[in-house]
Amino acid sequence: MELIRFTPDHQAEWDDFVEKSANGTFLHLRGYMDYHADRFADHSLMAYDGRGRLVAVLPANREGSVLCSHRGLTFGGWLTATRHFDASDMLEVWECLRRYMVQCGFTELVYKPVPWIYHRLPSDSDIYALFRNGATVQACLVASAVSPYEPQPLNKRAERQIKSAVKNGIEVRQSSDYSAFMNMLTQRLGERYDAKPVHTLAELELLAERFPDNIKLYMAWLPGADSPAAATLVYESHRVMHCQYIATTEAGRNAFAFAAIVGHLSQKASESGQYLDFGTSNEQGGRVLNATLNQQKYGFGGRPVSYMTYRLLVVDPDAE
Repeated sequence: MELIRFTPDHQAEWDDFVEKSANGTFLHLRGYMDYHADRFADHSLMAYDGRGRLVAVLPANREGSVLCSHRGLTFGGWLTATRHFDASDMLEVWECLRRYMVQCGFTELVYKPVPWIYHRLPSDSDIYALFRNGATVQACLVASAVSPYEPQPLNKRAERQIKSAVKNGIEVRQSSDYSAFMNMLTQRLGERYDAKPVHTLAELELLAERFPDNIKLYMAWLPGADSPAAATLVYESHRVMHCQYIATTEAGRNAFAFAAIVGHLSQKASESGQYLDFGTSNEQGGRVLNATLNQQKYGFGGRPVSYMTYRLLVVDPDAE
């Protein structure tokens, strides 16, 4: 097994591999990863087997002596081939990774594997390799996802909200008005959390233009209104529709506009056989659970999915 560092001349090979991999998503394509290349010192890796076949890639960046699963992504451990790659191969990749990190002066690895609902094929061999190499859990976040295979009934509160949204005449439709969305989102995050969106308007518009089949904006409207009452930015991959951002106005909250969006997305996800991921409900690396938010997602049929972060201290294999 041989590891090499990604360089721009490998972009076509990288992207082709991610598209066909067992657990990659559009987030791991270079067109998404590199839109904020100025913020991160990219140190992504590519693994080739003894026959010269690309069998795994690792989206990563360097922070001093730490190699990180790319900080610009929610997750992204080793993305692996669907053929000619098993748990034994992953252990070999990990052995090569440890040697490579020692050679490059890395002292630790921060690793965020792709949650299983995003896998096109089961591909948790990296979790096994983490165990074998003595990794520890650094963070565990709890997301909530609706299963298309065993959809759970809504609780009474969620049912009432959706019925009220219908009664209030809420209409949900796809939109490209990212400016209106960002205004709503910025105001809501500032009011409630004293925070700002991770993305700027220009970045969202750029990404939506690059990935029109994957990044979609849904807005909910009250009858006769000049502006939306609620909106959700959805990141859509092969297996999952993920609510990346959610924003509501006061009028929208009073009319249960977000419930209308949830009902709309739940139906689309069910019809396409995708999970609907509402995202995480945690603070402080998972040590604090926003129980109210988590319960709200549970009421709409969401069930727990773990978003893990592992930490591995690097030991020279030849020194053991």
